[in-house]
Amino acid sequence: MGAILFPHVFLLEDDPGHAVLIKRALGDVCGEVVHVSSVAEGIAALSSQSFDLIVTDLNLPDSRDVTHVETLHQRRPETPIVVLTSSTSLKDGVTAMKLGARDFIVKTFDRDFREVLNLSLVRLHGAIVLEAEKRRLQREMEVLRIAIENGDEGLAVVDPTGEVLYANSAFRAFCARCGGGGGLVSLFSARVHKGAALAASVREKLQGLPHGGVWTTELTFLDDKEAAFDLSLSAVETRAPAADHTVRELVVWVRDRSELKRRERFQREILSTTTHDLKGPLGAILLSAELLRDTAGGVGKTSELALRIGSSAQGALHLIDEFLSARRIQEGSLILRPAPHRVSDLLTDAVADYTTIAAARRITLTIRDDTPAGANVVVDRMGFVRVIGNLVSNALKFTPANGEVAVAARASGGDVTVSVRDTGSGMEPAEVQRVFERFSRLEKHREVEGSGLGLFVVRSVVSAHGGEIEVTSTAGRGTTIEVTFPAAPPVNERGELISLDFT
Repeated sequence: MGAILFPHVFLLEDDPGHAVLIKRALGDVCGEVVHVSSVAEGIAALSSQSFDLIVTDLNLPDSRDVTHVETLHQRRPETPIVVLTSSTSLKDGVTAMKLGARDFIVKTFDRDFREVLNLSLVRLHGAIVLEAEKRRLQREMEVLRIAIENGDEGLAVVDPTGEVLYANSAFRAFCARCGGGGGLVSLFSARVHKGAALAASVREKLQGLPHGGVWTTELTFLDDKEAAFDLSLSAVETRAPAADHTVRELVVWVRDRSELKRRERFQREILSTTTHDLKGPLGAILLSAELLRDTAGGVGKTSELALRIGSSAQGALHLIDEFLSARRIQEGSLILRPAPHRVSDLLTDAVADYTTIAAARRITLTIRDDTPAGANVVVDRMGFVRVIGNLVSNALKFTPANGEVAVAARASGGDVTVSVRDTGSGMEPAEVQRVFERFSRLEKHREVEGSGLGLFVVRSVVSAHGGEIEVTSTAGRGTTIEVTFPAAPPVNERGELISLDFT
């Protein structure tokens, strides 16, 4: 005896002998069978009980033709109906199925009847389960569609030419803001900062990004300094239905970082203004306190009060100096002082400390400088060395023995771009979005030593220079991170850059 597929079955059959044979045949896959012999009895039973399956004869004394099938279906539309008939007319079976039946079987009552009936019910049960799963998936897809459509982050699916196949409302709003054409490549109008170069990069990644790979960059606008977006591109290949080939599509994610950028700029402006405004008055207070103490002769309450005032002013000045000092990064602030430096010298300094580590781990570490001979880049020396050093250190951590880490530099229009490429473990698309966050540690890298601040520091220094970061990564095949330093960093009136992104 097989598994019970329909625990509670309703049988409508006017012939008692046929009913016995049918109940016996149903016993292999059905549980309790409630038998009635007329449509009127059946309607009463259906009104008071629920069933998993309805089995009915096609021709009944109190039913005109097959209309009772429609009546039963209307009473219990969720319950499947199987029609048993002595007629061999295909027209009768088709009519019954149009009225709501799921299947019909000829009542031959030969030795194959039991097997045919059970096979039909097994097939029906499989179809019902499949339909239920399909409805569940459709509900989940609808919930996901609504969530994506109403989400704050832009999402689009494009083909390898950049044609948009699907876009949610946030992505459509982003497209309108960019002011370009309908495709992803033509999206970036003259409003977008370095729009032509960005379009070229997107065109290259549309064609060359491997399956599972992800590429991300930052997008800003020339006419709106407050706006900034993270744009990510990930490649997906799926097998086309009923075809012997794969379909390549790419998913585009857009995250609005304007508010974060605005807060960062506001913090920098507040810090710069506050330190400039506070140092003068605090210096005057300190000097006045010293003069008052000298006037009091160094004794008495006046001298003691002057000493306390001077001590408080000195403490405030010391606190400001600590907050702005590059030696106190861990306290929350970093001051960068860009100056022209030779690219080749900076690369050598940044990589020098890691050659021994690379050799010990049997990893090939190379440097290639494609900038013009003697080319300079305007950066804070310590900040630049730290950025490249952190990228190389990360690459070495996650690259296995006999792998490769390659550092390369190139110049374009005064900007200098340095890339660090490894053949390590790579990242999934969702992981790329998190690696630059403070204290971020991917679950698969928990066993690797580190604070989770390395790439956060990289982003902070590059962002303070007004630069850009691009990440291209494929799980299991490696990661390439490119950092671009502009020809003219956005220094303040003292020639400084201030980053508040440290903890």
